[in-house]
Amino acid sequence: MWSTVRQVKRDELQMVGKVQEGYRHTLRNARGNLYLAVRRYLGLSRDRFAHVIGVSTHSLRYRERAKVLYHPAEVGELYRVSGMTPEQFTELLNDIA
Repeated sequence: MWSTVRQVKRDELQMVGKVQEGYRHTLRNARGNLYLAVRRYLGLSRDRFAHVIGVSTHSLRYRERAKVLYHPAEVGELYRVSGMTPEQFTELLNDIA
């Protein structure tokens, strides 16, 4: 049986919440983001911070928007770049988790 345009539109509207729920990796993270938190702590622009950590601005923009899981090497590098004490960095990690 063929669907009408109205039925298809109604089905699309009903699926919006379900589809977004299934694609959590593309949605903004409700928790904090480590890249963004360290950049704000240092008070650097996105371009300057990308240069400091050795990635492109486009890559940093993606990481600030959608990054949820971090490789231990990333966390270590962000800790090194931040210049924070271990206690400060641990507190930052607790705040964004």
